[in-house]
Amino acid sequence: MHCEVAQKKGLRSSKQLMDLQEKRNGLCRLIQNWREVQLAYMPHVASLLSSLPSLPEPDTDSSSIPPELLSENIPLFLPSALPPQIRCLPELLEICQLEWRLCEPQANDTLAAVQHHRRIIQGLWQFKRLNASGVGNKPNTKMVTLYKCLDHKIKQDAQEYRAAWRALGVLDPNGSWSIRLQDLKDKDIHGPGKEEKEASNSQYEPSWIWLVPHVTRSNQTDQEAEFTDSMRVEWAKARVRMVQWKEEFLLVQEEMRHVIEYLNWKAAWWCERSTLRTHTDTTVLSRISGYANKQAAICSRIAEQCARYWLPRLKGKGIMPLWASYFPSLSDLPPVDPMSSKS
Repeated sequence: MHCEVAQKKGLRSSKQLMDLQEKRNGLCRLIQNWREVQLAYMPHVASLLSSLPSLPEPDTDSSSIPPELLSENIPLFLPSALPPQIRCLPELLEICQLEWRLCEPQANDTLAAVQHHRRIIQGLWQFKRLNASGVGNKPNTKMVTLYKCLDHKIKQDAQEYRAAWRALGVLDPNGSWSIRLQDLKDKDIHGPGKEEKEASNSQYEPSWIWLVPHVTRSNQTDQEAEFTDSMRVEWAKARVRMVQWKEEFLLVQEEMRHVIEYLNWKAAWWCERSTLRTHTDTTVLSRISGYANKQAAICSRIAEQCARYWLPRLKGKGIMPLWASYFPSLSDLPPVDPMSSKS
């Protein structure tokens, strides 16, 4: 919250300014204490610190300090942020390992926090849709306020995860963590389960954050047990959607076959009708035959148009139906990806 207040360009209340000044003063004192410890364990950082301007006094009014000297903008020069020629020195190997041992649990914990808050938001919107929708402004305003608070926590957790992920990429780029953890983008923060504005059930893909193997510990907390149960439910829902989609996929192919077979049968039926009538007047017979042949040609043309549209898309999925042999002139049509926008 204080970070948001610091980034605001409009008016701030006196209480916000006072809290922000206290936070900056406290952070400035912590940085000064960190510099002393840092020079004791990483003396090579002295050359980098000499190029920085001196830190302002802790009680200095932040309005008179340049932006680059504000407490939240001062670089800490952790091992992962050091230049490669300094970070690779043998005497800093143990320090780098310590930060690596700190960053991997931090990435796991912050990712778990993102998942936890997303599950709360998902349940919040479901509760709102079932219980608080259309009952007045007061309940809806409370729900929106609660959502903004949770969304703010998610953004903070995501920032901490990204910082830990970048540090791991520098300290141990090919470690075992890289198999589980990925770069967290804003579009990845959704779920669990399909939301109303997302793709249809057949095209829905869960975010990678819900597919990360869970880090097992000897003392599993209630929160982790809750996460395991909720993911079992989401897995069951996803599997049902997959089975339904496969069934619909087969039904669509069968419906295509029914359409082609029916149109071919109807064309043959009309051709048969053209020879069944007997009449003394040849003019009437020719008209009956012409009408029947016209209807047969219409059915054959509709069947060919359907095949011309369906066959390339079936080829794009590696499917060659048996009824394709009815249309040898369409065998040279190139395959088309049915998921492309042009199809």
